[in-house]
Amino acid sequence: MKILLFQIYGNQRAYHLELTYSILSAMRFLRSDPAGIRVVLAADAENHRPDLPVDHLPILPDTLLEWQMNGRYKHAIQAYALHHAVRHFNAPTILIDSDTVFHSHPKQLFERIGPGKTLMHAREGILQDSPEWPEWENLIRSTDGVLAGWPVSRNTTMHNAGVLGLHPQDAPLMEGVKAVMQEIRAQSSVFTAVQLAASVVFGTETELSNCDDLVEHYWNGPRAYYHHQMKHMFPDVLQGGGVGGMDVPLMPLEKDPPSPLPNRIAARIKRMRRNGDSEYAYAYLAYLNALSLRDKDLDMANVWAVTALDMLCWGVSHQHRETAADFALFVPASLDRQNWMQPALRKRWHDYWTVWNSAGGAEISG
Repeated sequence: MKILLFQIYGNQRAYHLELTYSILSAMRFLRSDPAGIRVVLAADAENHRPDLPVDHLPILPDTLLEWQMNGRYKHAIQAYALHHAVRHFNAPTILIDSDTVFHSHPKQLFERIGPGKTLMHAREGILQDSPEWPEWENLIRSTDGVLAGWPVSRNTTMHNAGVLGLHPQDAPLMEGVKAVMQEIRAQSSVFTAVQLAASVVFGTETELSNCDDLVEHYWNGPRAYYHHQMKHMFPDVLQGGGVGGMDVPLMPLEKDPPSPLPNRIAARIKRMRRNGDSEYAYAYLAYLNALSLRDKDLDMANVWAVTALDMLCWGVSHQHRETAADFALFVPASLDRQNWMQPALRKRWHDYWTVWNSAGGAEISG
């Protein structure tokens, strides 16, 4: 037996969209070749999905809160859920984030774990090259480069934790992952604490492999457009419903909706003027596309506005002082005139500028 584990909590129905697509993308392969794999959903009763082909691993709400370090760090749930499941089932277990698409049979992921062999999604690079390097540098300095007994340095490799897998013989390593994660969070608010903790412990104690050639884990650029497409595939899921059986057609997700040529040209010019920052240029392209569609297609205008913000928050490697000028119609003084934009999204943009100012960006009026 092998366990393909998903977990979900809270009341964000968009996560259920992702979960639905992810599980059904795995089932495209498992339906004809189960390969001894059980698909398991760890969740409280409110988030159970009887419409999906999963076994449920019930988790009490109080336990879910504890696994989020009592609300102080929600991503901690990854370490706790994996540790709980691998001990509960005593079987090779791979935890999959809901924002993951299977492009190959899940059995190929399990071929990469075993005693002394662990799995994460992708190599992201060394800490020194991370946008969060100032935070990591302070942490390394304050701990003399040792976190809960494990060494960490500017050359430590970070792996993405969208996939986390291990064999039950290595389950005790999860105590180390949790200890490192807790030490990081005691001194820093960096949100990738569980990612570094797993990278350090798995990378030090086991042969650590990646699987970005088998699955796609998306979290910034295409996410909003993926959600837009999923809403049309699973129209009842956002309202608390499910899918109408396993015969629902699972269409491939398109990464990029069309962009007008003038906007693409403007984004290329912006890239050249902003030191070749392609992620920043894509955020700018999304901004222009949102403005182009605001009077024609409200849904897609909001998709592009979300994409622009997500890229600025998580995609760009460094901030640009010109950001407020480049995104002038989305700064606080102009945001409330964008009545086509969803209120929650306008608030996210307001919050972004608050953080941008506090991080050293130029002052923004409004």
